[in-house]
Order: sequence, then C-alpha cells, then structure tokens
Amino acid sequence: MMTHRRWLLLLLALGLILRLAYGLSQPPFTAYTGTGGDSGWYLLNGLALVGGRLPEGMQVDISTLQPPPGYLIFVGIPQLFLPLTDAVRAILVLQALLSTATCYLAYLIAEKVAGERAGLFALAVLAFSPAFILESGQVVTETLYLFLLAAAFVVYLSAIERTAAMSRPDLARLAGAGALFGLATLTRAVLLLFPLGLMIHFVLVHRSSRTIHALLALGLSFALVVSTWTIYNLARWDRFVLAGEGFGGLIYAGTVGWEGPNELDAQLEQDASPDAEGDIYLDAAANVIRRDLPAYLRRRLGELVGAYLQPHNTPLFPGESLRVLAQDWWTQDRSLGGVGRIIQGDAFWPKLMLYVAHFGALLFGTLGMWTTRRQWRLTLPLIGFVAYVTLIHLALYALPRYLFPALMIGHIFAALWFASRFHGKTRLKS
Repeated sequence: MMTHRRWLLLLLALGLILRLAYGLSQPPFTAYTGTGGDSGWYLLNGLALVGGRLPEGMQVDISTLQPPPGYLIFVGIPQLFLPLTDAVRAILVLQALLSTATCYLAYLIAEKVAGERAGLFALAVLAFSPAFILESGQVVTETLYLFLLAAAFVVYLSAIERTAAMSRPDLARLAGAGALFGLATLTRAVLLLFPLGLMIHFVLVHRSSRTIHALLALGLSFALVVSTWTIYNLARWDRFVLAGEGFGGLIYAGTVGWEGPNELDAQLEQDASPDAEGDIYLDAAANVIRRDLPAYLRRRLGELVGAYLQPHNTPLFPGESLRVLAQDWWTQDRSLGGVGRIIQGDAFWPKLMLYVAHFGALLFGTLGMWTTRRQWRLTLPLIGFVAYVTLIHLALYALPRYLFPALMIGHIFAALWFASRFHGKTRLKS
C-alpha cells in the first residue's frame, strides 16, 4: 500500500509531466508579432524592461507601461541569454514547475484546514484540472501570479497558526506574507487593496497588546515591496505609479462594454467631458453612469455573472462555443440527434472537461466553504479573497481570465468538501 509521501510525490510528478507535455507541444514563437493574445506584448516589453536588445525596427516605450513589472521581468530575463524560441521554451518549463509548485501549495493550504488526506485531495484536484494545465502553457501572467498568491496564503496561514500557538504574533512570517502579497501585486495590480482585509482578519482572530506590531510587519513589508516599482518610476521617469495603471480604463470598459481598442476610444470621445481633468476614463465612466444608472448596474451584474459562467481557457480550442451549441439545442431542438451534433462539435471533449471542472469548483467549492465554517480563522482569508475578486470586478471590466484566481480557491474548497464526504478518516481540524 502506498504511503502518504509516495502519493504526494506521484501526484506532483504526474502534474509536472502533464504541464511539460502540454507546454512544450505548443508551436514555437518565432516573432513577437502574430503570436496571438497578449503573449507577444509581454515578451517584447519584458525584453525592453530588463535592458535587452530589441529586434531591428522594433521600438517600445517602457516609460508608459501600465501593468506592474513582475511578469515582464520573469519573461524578460530568459531572453537576455537565449533566442526567442528557446527563451519561450524555458519560460514554459519554468511555468510548468511553478504551476506544479502551486499544486503543492494548495496541498499545504488544505492540510492546514483539514489534515494530510484533505491536502492530497487538493493536490490531485489542481494537478489534474485541465484549466491549470492549459494555463501553464500560455505566456501570460496567471501562472506566476497564482504561485505567488498561493505561497502568500500558505505563509499567512502559518503565521496565524504560529501566533495562536505562541500567544504572540509571528512577526517574521507575517512580514514574509506581506512581501509575497507585494510580489503578487507587482504581477497583477488588482490585488493592491486585499492586504487591508488581511489586517482586519488578523484583528478578528488575535487581539493583544502586540497586535499593532503584527499589522506593521504585514503592512510595511507589503508596502516596501510594492514601493520598489513606484520608486523606480519616480527616479527614472518622474512618474508616479502605485503598482500599476489602467484601472480607469477597466472601469470605463466595464461601463460601456468592450468591442475593441479603436471602438472604445471612439466611444470615449463621445462620453468624456470637453473640459475633463484627471483620468479621462473615470470622467467618461461617471458621465455614462449618471445618464442611466439602472442600465449600468444591469451591465455590470450581467457581465460578472457571464464571466463566472464561462470557463477560462475554452477559447484555446477552435470552433463554435460549446455553450452556444448547448443553448441552440435547448431553445431550438431538444432532440437526441441534436445531442449527437453537439458531441461531434469541434474539441467537444476538451471543452466538456473544462466545463465540468469549472462548475464543479463553483458548486463543490461553495459547499466546501460551508463545510469548513468552523475553521473560519483559517478559511476566512481564502473566502475573503473570492469575495474581493468578485466585488472589485463588479466595478472593473470582468473576464473569465480575471476571475480565474478565485477559481483556484474554489478548487481547494471543492477538494475539502470531497475529502470530508468520501474519506471517512478525514477530519476537520478543531
């Protein structure tokens, strides 16, 4: 019979093999243009940011970068030493390793809540989840962001446990958690306000004469890490940036919808005030909202719900949307022959796996949150992150990609629910 350690190593090995197999099977990047999506932009701007030599005829203005630098540096450094094609392969190998490490971090999170067997369930769920396997093979921010986010949660939850055991704040772990959340924010700036929620959580869980020391350790380490990008921009470009820019554009896109950059700019000219000061996007968004608040609220709620109902990474597969095929069958056909046509659709089985994993995380993840309610001291930060992502994208433009980090937490809670229901020896920690 396999021991716990062997199961752990086996699941990690299988998760890594799947990620390497998918990532290295992708067509090689031979140019920065025509690579699809944001990947070419990340690669080119990453190379420019780390001081690499750009291809002849290409120019990049890094003094106006809107996203934070974390992922740009991550993809830029390999390009200093390797040709583009080899550099991308190296990036995908690193991402496969990071994604596998994220599976292990999910194990640690679940283990803290409900023990080792629950940890193995969480590891297995993330290791074999098709969305996470596919994500590691894309040159976009999510794999690095999820790794840093999961690592930050592990260290923060460890600090909560150690603080309870020692009856005093574990300042070193709290500072480490703050630094990791800072690095995650320098990868995806949308996380900027979340540490405030962690401070509230810590006050709820541990109140003592040294609580202020704990909050300072967490908050100052976070602020110091995030401030590095601010200081760099001030020193080099005399430009103030807090984690990243572009929030105004995302708010405006969430107000009027996204049809493309040219269409958005044309709409902006109509909505912005002639004498607008400050962020023109925020001014235009405010004008649109004032004109028809109910329509704005309907758009935001509908877009957010739609983003949650659409699994991330289904556009990687060609052909008509599985959701559209199913909707057409339900509204126009409802015959067995129609079911056969859906099954014969392009990439039906991979898309179906994504849908099953996605809605499984939503349903069983919610059940897992309820099942672990007595462990709220450990689970509340995770649930709070899901709420944070949901609420902030009620204002910002929402895509399945933007909500994907919350789905990682949903996968972990789904694993906790399955562990509590289908393995008699799994018990929630008191």
